[in-house]
Amino acid sequence: MRQYSGAPEPIRINVSSRIDLLTLRLFVAIVEERSIARAAERENIAASAVSKRIGDLELALRTELLHRQRQGVEPTAAGQALFQHARLIMRNLVELEAELVDFSAGTRGQVRIWANESTLFGFIPEQLAGFAERYPQVRVELQSNLSPVNIQAVMDNSADIGIFSGDLPTGELSVHSCFKDRLVVVVPAGHDLAGRDGVGFAELLGYDLIEQEPRSSIQTLLLKNAGELGNILRSRVRVGGFDAVCRMVEAGLGLGIIPNQLAAKLSPVMDIATVPLDENWAVREHKICVRGEAELPVATRLLLRHLLEAAQAS
Repeated sequence: MRQYSGAPEPIRINVSSRIDLLTLRLFVAIVEERSIARAAERENIAASAVSKRIGDLELALRTELLHRQRQGVEPTAAGQALFQHARLIMRNLVELEAELVDFSAGTRGQVRIWANESTLFGFIPEQLAGFAERYPQVRVELQSNLSPVNIQAVMDNSADIGIFSGDLPTGELSVHSCFKDRLVVVVPAGHDLAGRDGVGFAELLGYDLIEQEPRSSIQTLLLKNAGELGNILRSRVRVGGFDAVCRMVEAGLGLGIIPNQLAAKLSPVMDIATVPLDENWAVREHKICVRGEAELPVATRLLLRHLLEAAQAS
């Protein structure tokens, strides 16, 4: 067994200058095969050359990496640490190679996005337009669903990217901040509240409100805050979709609460007006969720990166 001597104080070693990719690959093969001979056969290299490379690496690092036994080899604690990092490096190199091949051939692929309705109006169209211009050969399938459904779709691998709002459980998914919007109150044109600089939610509870789908993030938010005020929502109508909310408001069936981006698009073409909702919780954060990012296909990673860069710039 080799003996490694050194000074009493730890010696700083420049690891990057002593390890090459071939040696890393050979070391991974040795640990996985539990044998230098089998690793050499797997990598089509002479066993003596493999053994010399690992021996030279141990001398350079001044650390024993393998327990050499008659029945095979086992990594030492230092060897196990090297193995974990080396395997990750090898995987990253494979992914890098695949990504570069995609770039050289023109990136191709398909990405499935499930997003809430607010995202369809307030964020995603412009971002997909920019992405399509950069990567014209990537096809994007976009579905609109409620926030809890979008999260579950990513967990079930029915979607690659999910966009949601609210403090919802996401399990082991990776979650990133996406964008923020503000809720406003939609009232019929000529209503007593029209033209106001703002209105509190407590005052709105004195009016009929157009309810939305039971599991939608806005409906959940309204029920939660009404309950905290010791009150309930007054309502004669429940609909699905923000445009339907505005249509019901226009018909005089109650007041609605929708995102400001959509209200700005619809109010000029409908007989409605908007009033700021004067509550801290009226500002909502929307989030992106994905499965383990290291396992995402190239096209999905590219779109995720594009969305996150847009979110940081906004």
